[in-house]
Amino acid sequence: TLEQRVNDRFRDNLTQFDIAANIELGKLLPKKAAISIPVFASYSQTVSKPEYDPFDMDIKLKDKLSAAKSSAQKDSIKNAAVDFNSTTTVNFTNVRKNRTGTGNPKIYDLSNFDFSYSYFNTKAHNPLIESNEVTRHRGAMGYNFAPQPKFIEPFKKIKFFKKRKTHWFDLVKDFNFNPAPSQLSFRTDIQRQFGAVRPRSIGSDKYKIPETYDKYLVFQRDYILRWNLTRSINFDFTATNNSRVDEP
Repeated sequence: TLEQRVNDRFRDNLTQFDIAANIELGKLLPKKAAISIPVFASYSQTVSKPEYDPFDMDIKLKDKLSAAKSSAQKDSIKNAAVDFNSTTTVNFTNVRKNRTGTGNPKIYDLSNFDFSYSYFNTKAHNPLIESNEVTRHRGAMGYNFAPQPKFIEPFKKIKFFKKRKTHWFDLVKDFNFNPAPSQLSFRTDIQRQFGAVRPRSIGSDKYKIPETYDKYLVFQRDYILRWNLTRSINFDFTATNNSRVDEP
């Protein structure tokens, strides 16, 4: 802009690219298998290469690299000067076998299950941070069985109650019950993160600053039971178990 001075100019060569893909791997299997495997994968990278070396501001980085005596020293100078960031992601979401029949669902059907998994990784380093990496894993498994309720009315068709004009026997005639639960659900979710960051030791290559760790492992389980005992009486039960696993 007009009010900027020459020294305010951005003196970095910035390179950035992103790639992503959505794939349905289930289409590679026979159609009769009726398996759905949605996959999402992506990778992005950003590299900022400065014109001047960040530790010797009066020397251009390309001149410092040219003066390096070995390829290992050249790589070390470049790694310390460049600002690098990358992100990798892979997701398998709601992998399941789809229902193919027209009959009533069974409690043991494979279509009642679903599975998910995700992987996330970031890497970064710059003149102040020697390395910063975070990796996350998440896995989930679900089960859901929800049949149509089937109410049994054992006294409805008895002639004795049909012929009665009085309503005194309605309580017995309308008696009904459902022998099967209306919903059975279970879901488990495991998440684990491991991160390590190491600041760069400026001015000395012999001493490395210790890494700082950021990690956790959590395990959650959800339970749902719904039962329409009769048309008027319902039973509902929900529970959640949340666990944190300590690691050394």
